[in-house]
Amino acid sequence: MNFFTVLGGSGFGGLLLPALALAIPMSAKYIRHIRSNILEEINRDYVAGALVRGIPKATVFRRFILRSLGSTLITLFSLSVGSLLGGTAIIEMIFMIDGIGKMAMDAILMRDYPVVQAYVVWTALIFTCVNLVTDLLLHQLEPQARQFTKGGGW
Repeated sequence: MNFFTVLGGSGFGGLLLPALALAIPMSAKYIRHIRSNILEEINRDYVAGALVRGIPKATVFRRFILRSLGSTLITLFSLSVGSLLGGTAIIEMIFMIDGIGKMAMDAILMRDYPVVQAYVVWTALIFTCVNLVTDLLLHQLEPQARQFTKGGGW
């Protein structure tokens, strides 16, 4: 039984390698940002104060440090959508998957400009909607950002 289908596969085996090809480079960026944010938060005064008060390390990590990572992760995910939209076109060409990205690449190679324009508008619309949802989520998660919008500005 061939578990990994390389060209034009369908099902789980056909999607595993393309998904890994998209996920592994992005995971390095996420891990680096998460690590630096955790190290920055651990060195804050409120974390030291909570530990001195006798709050267990696991509780401090879960309640304070991980909660502060929420806005960073949401921002990273939304910025990654652009890379994923462009990356899927390349991945679909490499793994011979019939999709919108492969259609766009074929249109570029055949100089079918209306299809290329439609693809660009479609990806821009997706990217704009994802960024709108991200801004709305960050507005709800961060009370500091909310206080400036209620009072009429700065």
